Amino acid sequence: MSTERKGDSWVSSASRRRIRPRYIRWTLLGAIPVLLLFVAGFSSCVTGSPLYLWGAASGQVSILCARKPISDVLLNPDLEPETRRKLELVLKVQDFARSQLHLDTGSSYKYFSRIDRDAAAYNVVAAESLALKAHTYWFPIVGTVPYLGFFSREEASQHADSLRQEGLDVLVQDVAGYSTLGWFDDPLLSSQLQYSDYGLVRLVIHEAVHATVWIPGSVTFNESLASFVEEKGADQYVRSQDPDGSRMRRILKYRAESQDYRRLLRQTAAELEKMYQSTESDEEKLRKKARIIGNLREIVRRQPWQVLSPSELADKDYNNAFFLSYLTYNTGNPYFEAVFGNCAQDWTCFLNRMKSLDAPPEDWSSPGE
Repeated sequence: MSTERKGDSWVSSASRRRIRPRYIRWTLLGAIPVLLLFVAGFSSCVTGSPLYLWGAASGQVSILCARKPISDVLLNPDLEPETRRKLELVLKVQDFARSQLHLDTGSSYKYFSRIDRDAAAYNVVAAESLALKAHTYWFPIVGTVPYLGFFSREEASQHADSLRQEGLDVLVQDVAGYSTLGWFDDPLLSSQLQYSDYGLVRLVIHEAVHATVWIPGSVTFNESLASFVEEKGADQYVRSQDPDGSRMRRILKYRAESQDYRRLLRQTAAELEKMYQSTESDEEKLRKKARIIGNLREIVRRQPWQVLSPSELADKDYNNAFFLSYLTYNTGNPYFEAVFGNCAQDWTCFLNRMKSLDAPPEDWSSPGE
């Protein structure tokens, strides 16, 4: 059970369902920003049918058509108080990201769109059943990505079922937010207002990182970089708004438990990777895979966590797709820490170093925390 105060807007028991380890929270949804431009010319070489591309593009267009400037939305005297408060928070965090973190927020999150679903989108991640190897897709601009995004949960589930029939491990994820990498003015979505204040702060910063730095075809590097800046930047913001330190203490408690959980995931992924590389039969590997994942469930269930829910996390659908998704967002933390330290924790220096890269360094990808 949570020890947090009921109704706390930063890390509350109500938002535990929404604030989750960062590997499942933010992503880029394929290449939606340019799909309308490429459906005809690239349908022969893009991984994904023209029908999928058109559906994704149509979903993006519907979001853009529904958007209104947040400044106009805030003028509505009948606006729900909580919606008003969170919209004002987003604008405040954007100002902070520009002035203090030196991120390029562009015109993203200056607009608001109401949508009729509980997530921005739904990602389908697939992997080999006996290898931590992703099933990938290629799109213009962003390059190769280890997931396929949908605006319909039903369509995502149908695609997931087709991949399972091919013998792949599959994971369907709710997506909190995504970036069009500056091609469009990404609006804040009504589904995103269900997140805690802390979750919204991290969302705004994470997507601003994508708008600032993106190396095509290097999703793991891009997402891990955004996760690194997101966490440190969110801490910096919270401390600037938290004179007595009470919010930060609650966040640090959440983070300590999240780090324990991520450590267990890294250990399990490493154990699976080692086992998959053995010369044992596939049948024996499948038995060991089930045992290793079963052990993870039992260990998680016994944890004395108070912010995270051990029972909820123990019951997750753990498979190779899950672990690959985790690693996509949690790799290279020691590398990023080293560069940030060499820059004397100066964000301009750090981001300029990242922008200067044509490709991720060869030695960047040790597991993160």
